[in-house]
Amino acid sequence: MLDLDDLDRVILTILQDDARTSFADLARRLRVSEGTIHLRVRKLQEKGAIEGFHAKLSPGKLGKGLTAIVSVKADPSLYADVLRRIVEMEDVYEVFDMTGEFYAVLKVRAADIESLAKIIDKIGGIEGVVSTQTDVVLKTLKDQQKIPF
Repeated sequence: MLDLDDLDRVILTILQDDARTSFADLARRLRVSEGTIHLRVRKLQEKGAIEGFHAKLSPGKLGKGLTAIVSVKADPSLYADVLRRIVEMEDVYEVFDMTGEFYAVLKVRAADIESLAKIIDKIGGIEGVVSTQTDVVLKTLKDQQKIPF
């Protein structure tokens, strides 16, 4: 865990709310120099606290309105290759290496149920995949990306 001071935490909180906030605006709001903000943000990036600055898109408005959770069982001897191939798939948005009954859990987005079926078939066709279980998300109740300080 990184050692963050109060200024770092406030900077991270503001940038989580609006990553487009300028350094000049941050400096004015926090009553420090723009140079201080620049150095702090660069330090936070170098230490890995800030991984990037992104726009939050609406999957439904962009043709990916169907979300599914796909759980994967795999042959242990081929698991590394299975993961590599799954990670490369365009419609797989998150991949979790798991303990328990399933080896991996995936967050998949598709345009519709037919597209989802093709994605599941593609996953099932990967050498080393033993079985999959798919759960279709009816609605997202919470999609929290912010880390509170």
